[in-house]
Amino acid sequence: MGYTNYWHQKRSFTDKEWEQIFNEYLYVLDLEMIEPIQLENKKAIAFNGKGQSCESFYLEKDLEEYFKCEHMGKYYKEQFDKQGYHFNFCKTRMFQYDLSVWYLCVAMSRISPKNITINRDR
Repeated sequence: MGYTNYWHQKRSFTDKEWEQIFNEYLYVLDLEMIEPIQLENKKAIAFNGKGQSCESFYLEKDLEEYFKCEHMGKYYKEQFDKQGYHFNFCKTRMFQYDLSVWYLCVAMSRISPKNITINRDR
């Protein structure tokens, strides 16, 4: 059984929002509980837990990047058009990096409150 953090995103982040979210990510990175995943796309955040990890946390600045994904992009776009938001999640099994994932979810919802709603299995 897993433990999952969820977020719904209604639009892409603005440049100002993304700068603030990325700064919060850098703060979490400094706590040394996560391992960053190096990406070619500089407008995305991805990481795993240090030591134990379940699923990677992944966040794009621009929703259109999700819709370009080779495997699921068309499905993501169809669901976004149907529901009016992009659904994302990160299963952590409550490993230590869960705190980092939840911290970033809370930061996203604070920085972009009309855009992001969050929830978790707790």
